[in-house]
Amino acid sequence: MFVCSGNTCRSPLAAAITSRLLAERGLAVAVASAGLAATAGQPAAREAEAVAGRLGLSLREHRARPVGDVRDGPGVLWLTMTPDQAAALRQRLGAAAQIEALLPYVRAFAATQADDAVPDPFGRGEAAYEEVARTLTAALTALADGWSAARGPAAGSGAPRVKTLALPRLDGLRPTLESTALKLLEEAGELAEVIGKYRALSGERREHPPSQVMTSIGQELLDVAQTAITMMFVLEEQHGVDLQGLLQQHVQKLAVKGYLEPAAGRAEA
Repeated sequence: MFVCSGNTCRSPLAAAITSRLLAERGLAVAVASAGLAATAGQPAAREAEAVAGRLGLSLREHRARPVGDVRDGPGVLWLTMTPDQAAALRQRLGAAAQIEALLPYVRAFAATQADDAVPDPFGRGEAAYEEVARTLTAALTALADGWSAARGPAAGSGAPRVKTLALPRLDGLRPTLESTALKLLEEAGELAEVIGKYRALSGERREHPPSQVMTSIGQELLDVAQTAITMMFVLEEQHGVDLQGLLQQHVQKLAVKGYLEPAAGRAEA
């Protein structure tokens, strides 16, 4: 349970980043956030949502909640953004609660920056939110790696092995299903052209260094993936398609075909 002041900036970003990191490592841990002075129902700050989008995450559905609305228990680890917040939370929840300030806590798993607090970016512009996201990503990656190593291979047994490649959401576009479908065909054609040209399948005799060939193929493949991501947003937002439901069906299909073992659990945001 990540905690900051208003639950609109730091703690929801931390929760979103951690959910992905733990899922990638096959760790079934529920992740959520709250605020010491949160107003229930407030959306994430616009800057936090923008920064999350560039990380391939979404805070669009996030709504703030006070820590008083969260039930403590032996399975809850509270991670605050500052030592002062940890002290304030201990006064509210008592000595039995597991409460730690995030950055000092992470040093038990890896050497990280000397700061003890993740600074509040509110009112300081988007660059401050970007810096917070970098601080959180570095710290939470160390934390996720440490938890994964401490729990051993059995911690992720039965969960699909996942590698996430985060692509940014493009600004200033008004895509439609038809325009993205045509763009996808165009990008796929460019990918095929590069493969044919650089691997001498099109009759061209010029030789290219293998590293250049594979880099060019990767660049074109990212264009294909970016267009496919855009098309998914169109399906979800303009046509009401349940992408999460489709994703679960896809994972089940892979498991049935023997490409994956059924997941023992999943991280929840």
